[in-house]
Amino acid sequence: PEAAGRPGSPPAPAWGAARPCPSPASRRSGHFGVVKRCRERSTGTFYAAKFVKTRRCRGSRLGLERAQVEREVAILRQLDHPNIMRLHDLFASRAEMVLVLEL
Repeated sequence: PEAAGRPGSPPAPAWGAARPCPSPASRRSGHFGVVKRCRERSTGTFYAAKFVKTRRCRGSRLGLERAQVEREVAILRQLDHPNIMRLHDLFASRAEMVLVLEL
C-alpha cells in the first residue's frame, strides 16, 4: 500500500500492487491506526490496508507494542473462516505495520 504524502509512512512495497483509494468513505480510523481501502494494480482486487502504529519504546503510550501486532498476524495466518478477513500481505517499518486484509 502506498501512503502518499504521509510523513513516516512505510515505503511503497516492492511489488507496488496496492494503492489506497482517495475517497473519504474508504478511510476508517481507530485508536491505534487507520484502515484504508486499497487496490492491487495487477488484478484490480480491493483490500483493506490496516495501518497500525507501533511503539518505538516501552515507555511510550502511543501505539501498540510490536508483539501485540505480531500476535494478531500469527492468529490471522492460522484462521480460515468465511466471516473473518484473511491476511493477504504484511509490511512493517519502525513506526507502523500495515496489514493487507481481504474484504
